[in-house]
Amino acid sequence: MRTSLKRIPATEVKTHFGRIVRDVATNGTPVVIQTRGQDQAAIVSLHDLQRLSSSEVGPPMQERERVQAALRAAGLLSEPAPEMRRRAEDYDSQHTPEGQEQVLSQLRGLHLEPSLSDIILQGRNWRPTSERIRKQ
Repeated sequence: MRTSLKRIPATEVKTHFGRIVRDVATNGTPVVIQTRGQDQAAIVSLHDLQRLSSSEVGPPMQERERVQAALRAAGLLSEPAPEMRRRAEDYDSQHTPEGQEQVLSQLRGLHLEPSLSDIILQGRNWRPTSERIRKQ
């Protein structure tokens, strides 16, 4: 998890540059480099640079990757369990891409009532039955 910003004198950065770069890349904690006590430059992770920069640094993030990164940052997305990965791999191995597209097409044609977004919102407001009765 990311901690607060670190400030390090340039002489220390020069001495421990490799370790500092590893720490920034691993923890995502930016390091401000100081000369005579004044902030001069910063070392940030490539991920943060891509997020902050309007120019392209490395390959541009696709929309799906941006959404996944935002959901992870908000704590709303986690990696699938090994069992779920295995089941997905099994499914992929048993169905051709065309067959998978056909299934997706059928699923896209479904109309849930209430909508999935309404179901999710209702789930966020869920309280035990006894609380719901008292509130009404």
